[in-house]
Amino acid sequence: MTNRNLSTVVATATLAFTIFISSPATRADDDSEVGSSPGAAITLSNFQAAAVVIGQPDFSSSMVNQGIAEGSAAADTICNGYGAAAVGPTGVLYLSDECNQRVLGFTGIPSSNDADADFVLGQPDFTTTGQANGANQFGGPQSPVISGKELLVSDWYNSRILIWKTAPTTTQAPANIVVGQAKFGTRTDACSAKGLDAPETISVGGGKLVVADSDNARVLIFKKIPKKNGQKADIVLGQKNFKTCVELNNGEGATGSPTAANFSYPAGIWTDGKRIVVTDEDENRVLIWTKFPKKNFQPADIVLGQPDFTSDVVNNNGSGGSELPSAKNMNMPYNGVFSNGTQLFVDDQENNRILVWNTFPTANFTPADVVIGQPNFTCGVANNDGSGCTLGTASASNLSQPTGVFQINNQLIVTDGNSRYLIYNGM
Repeated sequence: MTNRNLSTVVATATLAFTIFISSPATRADDDSEVGSSPGAAITLSNFQAAAVVIGQPDFSSSMVNQGIAEGSAAADTICNGYGAAAVGPTGVLYLSDECNQRVLGFTGIPSSNDADADFVLGQPDFTTTGQANGANQFGGPQSPVISGKELLVSDWYNSRILIWKTAPTTTQAPANIVVGQAKFGTRTDACSAKGLDAPETISVGGGKLVVADSDNARVLIFKKIPKKNGQKADIVLGQKNFKTCVELNNGEGATGSPTAANFSYPAGIWTDGKRIVVTDEDENRVLIWTKFPKKNFQPADIVLGQPDFTSDVVNNNGSGGSELPSAKNMNMPYNGVFSNGTQLFVDDQENNRILVWNTFPTANFTPADVVIGQPNFTCGVANNDGSGCTLGTASASNLSQPTGVFQINNQLIVTDGNSRYLIYNGM
């Protein structure tokens, strides 16, 4: 089930911890792949205030497009981002602006609030919005990813992935390759080795492309980044073959119960080419393959958010019942999953927080070590006012339905449902 129409909420003591933020890694072919290996340590604190906000004039604002006329936008506005940010080989920052049908480009990571973008993809200028499916247009872009010199963007509404052979730095530059459609200018949902249906998130690691083909309840693996339009995937997870696309596949092509091999709605993806992490939104869990899958329908090795692979309880208390949020459980983890190779970050969307494991989990139901967006693990309200578990308005410390997390050098970038991106600096 997609969360595309989720509403946006308009409206302490802290514990020190250390996380690791990656510098650009190196691919086997010497092209840089940002964020796929361990890096230098950065010290943050629970419920830490962000240093910079993008998309809003200040930390207390939360209106879509800063309240300007419906159907219009500006160089400094956001209408809900989805998925993680991306940083190109020259330091260009790419941010999805999904319901403005565009990707914003900044020549560097902003150091002050309310920064204007320098160029825009998907639209001819900063004020125009609207859906289309050409090579230089989007229906609903999210999850920009950099691999070497290339930029890849998931266009969920058009059921496709767009690839630029060289990450663009000019307005409305057209993509070179389309995956999920036979050519540019078409929009067809399909359950096949070539087709997609509302792909939410993508990730690249070790030269491999992994796609959360969300409405098809599957994950597609391309052993190499496609070089031509409409290229076939090589491996499918969540289904036994490329022609079956049912939720919670029971292994016989019919809907069953959760297992280690199936999905209800895979939304978030991360890979380093050796491991894969997938958020299964509707089952309130995260699945981890500790070795890169080699065959269709291969079961995961580890589950987070649930004590076992057959449970699907919201905020599971470990005994099959639902309770308040904790360091172990989840409520609809969505697009945001990221690792620096050592630690794991997951957006626990309906608990309005980012969970951080300081050591990559190796066992089921492992508790997180750190929470961002809440003062403690038992709070889950949107826009926490910091006094406990009380709903407030947007601030530098809280979150409302976050949908992405990314790290670059000493900064953590979080995609927040308050129509903004938050940048946290290491202390």
